[in-house]
Amino acid sequence: MKHINNFFIKEPVWRELKQWPLHSLPSQVSDWLLEPGSLTRRMKESFQAPFGVQLIEQGLAKPTLADAQCLKQRPQHIALIREVQLSIAGRPFVFARTTLPRSVAQGLQELTHLGTKPLGEVIFNYPELKRLRLDLAKIGYGQLNPQTQPLLKGHSHLWARRNTYQINQHELLVSEFFLPALFKENDISIKKRKY
Repeated sequence: MKHINNFFIKEPVWRELKQWPLHSLPSQVSDWLLEPGSLTRRMKESFQAPFGVQLIEQGLAKPTLADAQCLKQRPQHIALIREVQLSIAGRPFVFARTTLPRSVAQGLQELTHLGTKPLGEVIFNYPELKRLRLDLAKIGYGQLNPQTQPLLKGHSHLWARRNTYQINQHELLVSEFFLPALFKENDISIKKRKY
């Protein structure tokens, strides 16, 4: 069975939110990491330039070991993996990875054929949606694959979060990797003005 992993050469080390001293996170970073709602909506509300989703890869594959453990799945069990890039004005700001165990994909078929439709626009319409857990990771430059590394533009790491969501007893993972460009406040050409 193939692996779908277009971002890393070394798997992130996730730690639950309560294990992070929040004062160690830069305030503009923690504001995004702790966003309780849809990241899609937050990005659309924060930037005046067009929001876009590029589908990088989707298919049945082995989840990462950490993701399998989080979902209480055996590592050899396959899942539907979807990797996308979220952009503003065509510039990549966030990488996202969704892991749906096979039984969940069968129970939530509408999540299996999204194409370039944002996942957040779908799952946040479920009244039963619950976030069960939030994990964070600080990912070093050397953990990223050579295609991703240039997007750090001189930064030594990027921040990420992994949400465990539940919809009608079905659990899925949504991991989001925030590129440094997201936090730049000086790009007024794409940022919305704050009054």
